[in-house]
Amino acid sequence: MRTRVSGLGFGPIRGDYALMTLFAGTLLQILRGFLLIAWVVMAGFTVFTPDQVDGNLAWTTTVVITVYAVRFGWLGLTARLGMNRCYLLMEGVAVTNRFGRVTDSVAWSDVTGIQQTTVVELYMGAHRMEIHRNQSAKPLTFLAPGVKS
Repeated sequence: MRTRVSGLGFGPIRGDYALMTLFAGTLLQILRGFLLIAWVVMAGFTVFTPDQVDGNLAWTTTVVITVYAVRFGWLGLTARLGMNRCYLLMEGVAVTNRFGRVTDSVAWSDVTGIQQTTVVELYMGAHRMEIHRNQSAKPLTFLAPGVKS
């Protein structure tokens, strides 16, 4: 998938970063947080009823491990296939969609300004980037997860 991005004529790829939609990213992080809370509650219940370890804690632990294994596997797969990525190139920026196709790109020579907004909440952190262009075209906007810039 990197060949599609490198074929834009903006030079070699300098880095690539994950992108997300605000609703889906927030919802999934909240659900994973509630899953961990449920696991802690089940672990607490086994202190009071140790004979229920097989019935409660074992199944809950299996579900938690499965969910996080699927999450990290999905992150690796999307990075490998170039899905929902922002590519920083030598002479520009390119953004891909969930199918790995380039949805928008802009050359550094056309950039008039960059506006960054950082969102840090209880369950997530993200950076909303707007790259404004010379022409009257609308800015390139994307949301990158993480607390670090």
